[in-house]
Amino acid sequence: MFENHQLDVLPQHQQIVYKPLADKALLHAQLNWLLFYLPLTAILGAVCFFNQEFAVLAQTSLLIGLPIILVLSLAYNVVSMRLKGIAMREHDIAYRKGVIWQQVTILPFSRVQHTEIHRGPLERKLGLASLRLYSAGGMSADLNISGLSHDDCKNIRQYIQKYTEARQVSNNTSNQAGDSVLATDESLNG
Repeated sequence: MFENHQLDVLPQHQQIVYKPLADKALLHAQLNWLLFYLPLTAILGAVCFFNQEFAVLAQTSLLIGLPIILVLSLAYNVVSMRLKGIAMREHDIAYRKGVIWQQVTILPFSRVQHTEIHRGPLERKLGLASLRLYSAGGMSADLNISGLSHDDCKNIRQYIQKYTEARQVSNNTSNQAGDSVLATDESLNG
């Protein structure tokens, strides 16, 4: 029988204890930024080499601006990785991220339709992976957690699959019990 009691005290999501991402997640984020900045720097260097007028105009701002932007980006990654966290609970998963705009996403396992584990070449080399969780009706992942160890991704995925299987068995058992009660009621009325 379904009951819906009023709550006098609301649960506090701030009480969730988050586990930090994998140790190499920061290295992965820093390498991704460097892989973006190196080609950008090479392109700007080539433009300056072939276009002397641009080089004269932009030389000072490029020599000062690019290193500052690079250092700020790398520092931002450090702060961002320290604030990210994941919490596995009995019936849901919580993921926290964000430096300026902080976001906490809590996804109940009962809503998860399927999971995916993604690993790029750099992630494979570092032993990392990204876990994507999809719920009903969405074309994109409802929760995308990058920076987890590959083993953690596999363990979370396996836990969710076992949770879903146990829930289906429980639903089938309760449906069969409900069907037998309904059949008994119909035989008494009929």
